[in-house]
Order: sequence, then structure tokens, then C-alpha cells
Amino acid sequence: MSLRPVPGIGPNRLYRATALSSFGPRAMEQFQGLDVGTLIDLRESQEIQPESIPVLAGLRYRAISLYSGQLPVDRSLGEVHRILLDGRGARLVAALRAIANATGGSTVVQCRTGEERTGLVIALLSAALGMDRAQIVADFAPESFRTADTQWQRDRATLSDTLDWLTDSYGSITGYLLSKGFTGAELRRLQSLAKHAAPRELRSLVAS
Repeated sequence: MSLRPVPGIGPNRLYRATALSSFGPRAMEQFQGLDVGTLIDLRESQEIQPESIPVLAGLRYRAISLYSGQLPVDRSLGEVHRILLDGRGARLVAALRAIANATGGSTVVQCRTGEERTGLVIALLSAALGMDRAQIVADFAPESFRTADTQWQRDRATLSDTLDWLTDSYGSITGYLLSKGFTGAELRRLQSLAKHAAPRELRSLVAS
């Protein structure tokens, strides 16, 4: 995966990506044609090469490191999810807040592979929008994983288990986000990104 749109969002609004430093010429040309207004980078400072950050007129670059400086080594995907959800909830909320508050052009969220960190943030966002669980897990893994069926099935099951754990522990995904500092107003702004969002639907999602 290099760059692809997040399903269920209005046109030309939100994309997920691997690190731009891994882009080939074609992917970078695609990026430059998206009218990107905000680039949210979830990597740690030691992963970022300053020269790889694109210099585009009007582009706002937001670095929101999720691991607090220490990359998890030899951890399963489920363990990474729990590390982030248990100990980095405020940072996950900061990433979603940056998406909700982004203005002027499209938003791109990136990490090294576009899976562990970006994948979890986008899954939380999609669940907060009320997206169907099957669609959330289908969008989770990079395209390359879909050719390795065993790995893809494992990652899909892991994300589903993670969402089940959040729902069991907090009552809902929005309950989790609210417990970590997201406000109802911020959730409504986030949910307004949904392609077919209606005010009544948004109120019921925030209340859930």
C-alpha cells in the first residue's frame, strides 16, 4: 500500500498511506495531485527523515508520535494494539482530533507501513462513524497482505478482537474515545466527515 482513500468519507477528504519516503514517482505524483492540506505523521522522530517531508504550498504537517519514543520490538499486532489503547489513548485522540479539525484540502495519515498505527487510528475513526464491522476489518491491512491469505486473516481477526475488547470494556468505541479526552463536539466534527452523515445520526452516535 502506498496511498488509498478511507471508505465512507466524503470525496477527496481522507487518505491513509505508508511513509512518503517509500513512495515511488507515480505514488508521489498522485499525492501531489490530491490537494493535500494536512499531513498527519504517526511515526517516532527517529523514523522521520526531514528531507522526506514534502514542501507544498499550504501543506500543514502534524507530527503525532504514538509510541512515545520507544518502538515496540517483536510484538504481535494484538499486543501493539493494547500498548497503544491502554497507554497511548491521549495520543490516539490527538490524531483523531487533528483529522476532525483539518481544513483546506484533503488529509493524509501516514506511518511507516500504513498498518499498525495508521490502521488502528483509521479503524477507531471508522467505528466512531458507525461503519459496518466487516467493512472496517476489510480495509485494515495493506493491499500486499491480501495476497498472503493466512497473514491477512490473522490481522483481520486481531482487529476484530481489539474492537470487541474496546466495546466490552467501554460500552462503545465512542465511549473509549470520550474516556480518553475526546469531547462530544469533537466527535460530531469527526462524524461530519461521513459521506452520508445526518444530524440525527450524529447525535445518536455520540450518545452511544
